[in-house]
Amino acid sequence: MKTYRDQSLQKYDGIFGNIIFDLLLIAFAVSLLISPIWFDINDIIYQFNGLKDYIFRNFIPSSLYNYWLIIPLGIIGTWRWTTWLIKKIVATLYSPITPSSTKAASNATEQFTVSVIIPVYKEDKKIFKRSLESWWKNTPTEIIAIIDKSDPECVAEFKEFQQGKSNLKLIVTSKPGKRAALADGISESKGSILALTDSDTMWDSNFLENALRPFQVDPKIGGVTPRYHPIETRTIWQKMTDIFWDMRNYYDMPAQTAGGKALSCLSGKTALYRREILVPKMNFFLNENILGRKKESGEDKCFTRLVQQEGWKTYYQSSAVIYSSAAPGFDQFIRQRIRWARNSHNSDFQSLWSGWVWKRPYLAFSMVDRFISVFTLLLGPIFLTIAIIENQWALAISIVILWLVGRTIKIIPHLRRNPKDFLMLPIYLGVSFLMALTRLYALVTIRDQHFIRGIRKVSASRIKKIKDYVLTAEMIAGIFIFALTLR
Repeated sequence: MKTYRDQSLQKYDGIFGNIIFDLLLIAFAVSLLISPIWFDINDIIYQFNGLKDYIFRNFIPSSLYNYWLIIPLGIIGTWRWTTWLIKKIVATLYSPITPSSTKAASNATEQFTVSVIIPVYKEDKKIFKRSLESWWKNTPTEIIAIIDKSDPECVAEFKEFQQGKSNLKLIVTSKPGKRAALADGISESKGSILALTDSDTMWDSNFLENALRPFQVDPKIGGVTPRYHPIETRTIWQKMTDIFWDMRNYYDMPAQTAGGKALSCLSGKTALYRREILVPKMNFFLNENILGRKKESGEDKCFTRLVQQEGWKTYYQSSAVIYSSAAPGFDQFIRQRIRWARNSHNSDFQSLWSGWVWKRPYLAFSMVDRFISVFTLLLGPIFLTIAIIENQWALAISIVILWLVGRTIKIIPHLRRNPKDFLMLPIYLGVSFLMALTRLYALVTIRDQHFIRGIRKVSASRIKKIKDYVLTAEMIAGIFIFALTLR
């Protein structure tokens, strides 16, 4: 029986849900462009100028009067560095669960059985075999592969590996979608801990031993996420992925763990959960609706919310290490980033709206800051453009230098791992601003669904794509106009 919550979400489904959401986006974008029509822009500019004149008159040397961009840049810079310092300071309080702390725990003698569950769809058989061997070496209780019937090579590979091993199970499925595959694997599992992993992900030799420690130390921990790195970093885009993943490994996850043991996402590359939590939630998981549409992607975000909204804690175990494939080309990289950003927007809005996340202040702060950063990151290049237009070359050069110095400081943990990537700093700077643009586009297209496993892909119409691009451009233009009102 469907709950009232499910029914209330579904009543906005279909064409009317699409129209309502699109109209809201269009109204917001248009209002930014035609703002002088519906409020007195001159009065607002007057107030800004008054504040600007007061600050310049009392705090800024007269030689800098013409550099009005210093004020908004200073405000944005202060905000970004303050949030980063908070994250950095909180992250220093983090530590992984060690063997000594495990021995000291009262329930450390509890023995967990582990079911590894892998949905497989059109995976390279060599990659799948390599990953399969890494899981097997960690000696789980059982390995369950749910392989799509359209992938006979991986089916054959698993059957060959299965010979002589009684704890390997194969499910050949015709059901479309990753969620259905995960649900089938979970229903067949026997382990008290479920390790959900992607078919292209390799585990370190002692991964499982380290990943189970948080469960042994704290019975209130319901989910664990590991540290991960790309298997290969041959291309520029794989190197960019490596840097972004290290920002997660050394800042985001440690800070969220130390700040309340509440994480924004237990990554689908590999995540461990208590089976008792997930099994009762399968119906909701398979029929999740967000913004009036049934969700397929973002299954890791869904599981993360389901665990935490029930009051369970989550933990980042940095000593548990995995390796996963990173997109080698620009097209794959950008599509992947848009999909991840869209899932993040969906999940964050759902968490903030439902209210449970406000009981975990640091996680709520992280979600709000992630949304705000979409716009603050875009303001940087906009102010640089204005400085160039106004021939403020000294200021423009200073902005670029500060960006480079700031990015260098922030990626120091990554540079310790890969010092040669210092040469990639200018590219990383540009890509970081590109990521802000992709996150804005993901916000505009937040209700889009891109099914990537076993479901027929439905390409968006040309008109739909044009509309999305226009809306994104209008929002950027609106931000640019807002920046000009500060002049």
